[in-house]
Amino acid sequence: MAGDLDRAEVGRELRERAQGEMAPRLQEALGSLDPELAEIADDFIFGRLWSGEGIAFEERMLVAITALAAGDHQEQLRNYLHGALQEGIPAEKLHEALKMLVVYCGFPTALHALATFAKVRAAHEKRQG
Repeated sequence: MAGDLDRAEVGRELRERAQGEMAPRLQEALGSLDPELAEIADDFIFGRLWSGEGIAFEERMLVAITALAAGDHQEQLRNYLHGALQEGIPAEKLHEALKMLVVYCGFPTALHALATFAKVRAAHEKRQG
């Protein structure tokens, strides 16, 4: 049981890094749909999958962001893009990752993701002053 608590704590920390300032509100919204889903997010998704040693956090963010964009999950994509910028992942790297969608997911998908990123980036830069 102690291992599960440690994994959930590690997962919470990784989720907060991935989601940035919005993490508490996103977790609350998830928990309002079903409290078990919030636990699954911290324990399994972030505590087990995101905490693996095979690739670095930034690489995991790029995988998650491109997967969300490829699936046209714009709301979640916005959340992760905000988190990535807050975590210090260079905007140019995020832009290039999304631009790759042209080849693998099609032009419309890439354009939609890049438009979402442009809005997120503008909001982030405005907050940075």
